[in-house]
Amino acid sequence: MPLEVHRITSPDDLETFARIQILAFASGGGIASLLSHGPMTEEHVKKYTERHVKSWRDEKDVFYLKVVDTDVDGGKMIAGAKWRISEKEKTEEEAQKMYPTPEGDDLNNQALVDFMAFLNRARKQYVNTKPICFLQILVTDPEHHRKGAGSMLLKWGLSKADELGLPGFLEASPMGKPLYERMGFRTQETMVFDLTKYGAEGEDTNTIMIREPSPTKA
Repeated sequence: MPLEVHRITSPDDLETFARIQILAFASGGGIASLLSHGPMTEEHVKKYTERHVKSWRDEKDVFYLKVVDTDVDGGKMIAGAKWRISEKEKTEEEAQKMYPTPEGDDLNNQALVDFMAFLNRARKQYVNTKPICFLQILVTDPEHHRKGAGSMLLKWGLSKADELGLPGFLEASPMGKPLYERMGFRTQETMVFDLTKYGAEGEDTNTIMIREPSPTKA
């Protein structure tokens, strides 16, 4: 099971990235499982892929990564990440690209509307135009959990953060939070979502976390 981290350099990989993201959200429970409009469809994949291709192509601070398992199908992608490595102050226009906006059918999904509002508020408060390393997406194919792929993708970005002397920022699900804590992230605030509002059961939390850079060895 040799795993390798690579930069994504082709739009073709972003379709696979989108499929993994949709599967991971649907199987992760909590509010993430309510963000889509039911089972994965090709239309759904196309919409996610187009968004990723636009971000990959147009936003110079965005780095898409993949973990491939070289023992499966000659190197199957099993996980992916989207890092924003902002080495200098951004303009307000550049910062706007971090803020998701519900549109079309998304406006009919109240869970998605509320979750996006939370992300927008948190990103404006903690990130905005600052130089920072922001882990925007980290997803693993549900069939390939507990292989260390998420940790590899996290370490890639944190090494950049330490090299540049920049803080790291992310929004953590309950599943991901223990890993982030082990890597030095600390809780800034926690948002509780009442899932009964959306026809589900119980509550879910999302945690804003920041990590200060570690000194790099000379």
